Amino acid sequence: ATRRLANAARRGFAHPGNPVLVLGENFTGPGAYNLLRRDLGPFGLDGTFHFPLMWTIRESIAEERSGLSAIDASMQESEKAWGPSGAVMGVMIGNHDVSRFASVAAGTASGDTWEPAKEVVTKEVFDKQRLGLAVVHTLPGIPVVYYGDEVALAGKSDPDCRRVLPSEAELSTDQKSLRDFVATLGKARSCSAPLRRGKYVVHYADAERLVFSRELEASRTVVLLARKPIGPLDLALANIPPGTYRDLLGGGSTTLAAKGTLELAPYSVQLLTNAGDDCPPP
Repeated sequence: ATRRLANAARRGFAHPGNPVLVLGENFTGPGAYNLLRRDLGPFGLDGTFHFPLMWTIRESIAEERSGLSAIDASMQESEKAWGPSGAVMGVMIGNHDVSRFASVAAGTASGDTWEPAKEVVTKEVFDKQRLGLAVVHTLPGIPVVYYGDEVALAGKSDPDCRRVLPSEAELSTDQKSLRDFVATLGKARSCSAPLRRGKYVVHYADAERLVFSRELEASRTVVLLARKPIGPLDLALANIPPGTYRDLLGGGSTTLAAKGTLELAPYSVQLLTNAGDDCPPP
């Protein structure tokens, strides 16, 4: 059935200059890599929502039941399952069938889904939302932002996860700041070819830190993600190519040596691009 639908879409709408992307919303639980694999390939879907990775991101960031290294492990499993297919997967922290990421982080996602979850107000919940959305915008695939996640909208699972988006006047300062951060992530990805097309190369992964780069020819963007680091990052262990990098989020430049240490703040994100990437700071 999937192949018939994909074939019909391509026959009906694809023409020179207008390729068709057929993206599946094939709901699965954690770890179902091989189940998604069945629908992918040149005669099947171009990609699907990456539900196994979504569950991993929620578990490692929102709930902190596993380390950030679990995200890298999910990427490795994905490569084993469908890497040769050339699939482009949809990367997200939630969708319309599951409880909101913010409510999972706040611990208010359980109970009767017809009783609305409490609104999110703590700094840690917003910090986790920023970190989760940064993962969505920096890993290979298509960033998928379910409406309301850009303002940490609360919600238990269906139907509470489908509540009306607040008006501009109803948004708090924290919600507007988070939305601005997501817009900056989108601009950085839009102008950085490595973030869109580059190969995923992991440099360091433990419970509290994940460092990887997206590499495309001579261009490289290094992504540094931290949850609650208990000490500085050893650059020799991280094995990041030394050099001067431009910060796509905060502006300015950062010099990384072959040896030494780098302090990563709790719930922090850095996108460092090298001289080979002509992406300007936002």
